[in-house]
Amino acid sequence: MNAHALLTAQGWRGTGHSLHPTSDSNGLTHHILVKRNQDGAGLGSKKDHRQEAWWMNAFDQALKGIDMKSGTMKQTLKGGALEKITARNAATKYTGARGLYTSFVRGGVIEGSLCSAAASLPTPPDSGAGTPLAVAESGETKEERRARREARRLRKAEKEAKRRAAEKVEKKKAKKAERQAVKEKLKAGETKEERRARRNARRKRKEEKRRRRAAKG
Repeated sequence: MNAHALLTAQGWRGTGHSLHPTSDSNGLTHHILVKRNQDGAGLGSKKDHRQEAWWMNAFDQALKGIDMKSGTMKQTLKGGALEKITARNAATKYTGARGLYTSFVRGGVIEGSLCSAAASLPTPPDSGAGTPLAVAESGETKEERRARREARRLRKAEKEAKRRAAEKVEKKKAKKAERQAVKEKLKAGETKEERRARRNARRKRKEEKRRRRAAKG
């Protein structure tokens, strides 16, 4: 699609002009500029996501302060962020030796699917045990299944018969309404003589049908 031709056909004055028909002071004279997001923070994020992960920065700072040159681990960092939030006299909710860990939410236990999959496998033919029948799985015999399917078939047939009967009634009503509309139209556009002639013709047809029935009987 040619956007330039489409906008020009709608009244746009061309490149360097806004969409206003007469003035360039209203609206933009250039296309909408899209800001590139290359910091990996995600859409709508205005802060550095690494600054929000204070706990990760605190642990990273504590790990960098460990000295292993003497052969033993020794924490050389004093007053770090992790020490400040876990100190007993700190004015935070993460006080105590395990105060920081208690703030994390414990997730649920994910159950495995191996047991359920093994239980659903069929019994080997050489195990001495018979393969479970469909009766044990569905809880019904072949006769009950056959009866259930037959009942479902009968319900479908009954529903189809009701639908067809309803359609037949609707068609009759539509035809009757159409004939009535034609009659009303004929009555509105005919004179007294034409109406009298039509009634006489209908009376003659009825008498002719009556004579035929009498002759057959």
